[in-house]
Amino acid sequence: MRPRIPLAYAGLLIVALVAVVGFAAFSPGTSSDGTPTADASGESVTRTTPVSGRVASAILALRVSDADARLTETPSTTTTPATVTTTGEAGDAAGTASEDVASAPPTEASSTAAPSTTAADTTPPNLTITSPSDGSTSENRVVTFQGTSEAGASVYSGPYEANTDADGNWSIKLVVSSSGSNAKITAEDRAGNSVTKSILVTYDPPAAPTTTTTKPSSPPTTSGGSNWSPLWPEDAAGKRHVEYWRPLVSQYWPDYLVNCALNIIHFESYGNPQAYNTSVSAEGLFQHLSKYWKGRAAAAGFRDSNGLYATPYNAEANIAVSWFLAKNSDPWDRHWSVNPQHPNAPFECTE
Repeated sequence: MRPRIPLAYAGLLIVALVAVVGFAAFSPGTSSDGTPTADASGESVTRTTPVSGRVASAILALRVSDADARLTETPSTTTTPATVTTTGEAGDAAGTASEDVASAPPTEASSTAAPSTTAADTTPPNLTITSPSDGSTSENRVVTFQGTSEAGASVYSGPYEANTDADGNWSIKLVVSSSGSNAKITAEDRAGNSVTKSILVTYDPPAAPTTTTTKPSSPPTTSGGSNWSPLWPEDAAGKRHVEYWRPLVSQYWPDYLVNCALNIIHFESYGNPQAYNTSVSAEGLFQHLSKYWKGRAAAAGFRDSNGLYATPYNAEANIAVSWFLAKNSDPWDRHWSVNPQHPNAPFECTE
């Protein structure tokens, strides 16, 4: 931006212009050294410069003066440089020096306190297997393993994770084999440290129960000497695959226990409705003890109007009385010594 001439100075220039113009208009001409000029005759001659030329000269002088004034005027801008003091090293003759440099941002004082550090956790969690014992056998193929570990640790065996509580107690069910299973249990804490322990458990299935199936020489009679009620006669003797009895079992037993009931028939009588165990006097498909049969048959509705009971060798009566006994017992199968979930059973029993 061009600097502006102050108003007072502009006024002085105008006054000077008027004076110069007037002087130039009315002053006689002179030589360059200030002496009058002479003509050829030697006489001094006074020459008059035209007014227009004098005015032009005055204007030119004014412009030159104005330019000089601009050159001599200094802009009034103020810059305050930052001062950096440098202290010389020992033997520096300058001692200290000041330089105009850009101001550097202040730096925060570094903390002299050492940063706190926490030692990494590299200790694996504890792991204890409390049940079963190493080298033990089980009559069940599915075995529940139990133990303790560090609170918050994860416990697993292969891809299967155990159930754990807030105190670190854990349990997991695994399938073992008859050739022996080396179960590996691993505990891992939150820091990623882990520990693994192994335990050998062997599946040892119990022997299948045996049942004597000889029919008595004559069917039991009532206390009054009468034979069994003709409403429920004996079924033909002979072993049958228990699937043969499924429709009749399904009439009395709930669906979720039909397979379980068939498994009991398989182990107790091999499907023979006239099976009889002489050692304990047990009769029929479900092998009811003779001494309990009449009371159970009457309670289940298998006693006719003449007071005669259904024979235990009638398949329908034996199956129906068995369900009446099961639904009034806890657990339902407590009256039979066989296991309806035995691995050698013909059907899967899921209660």
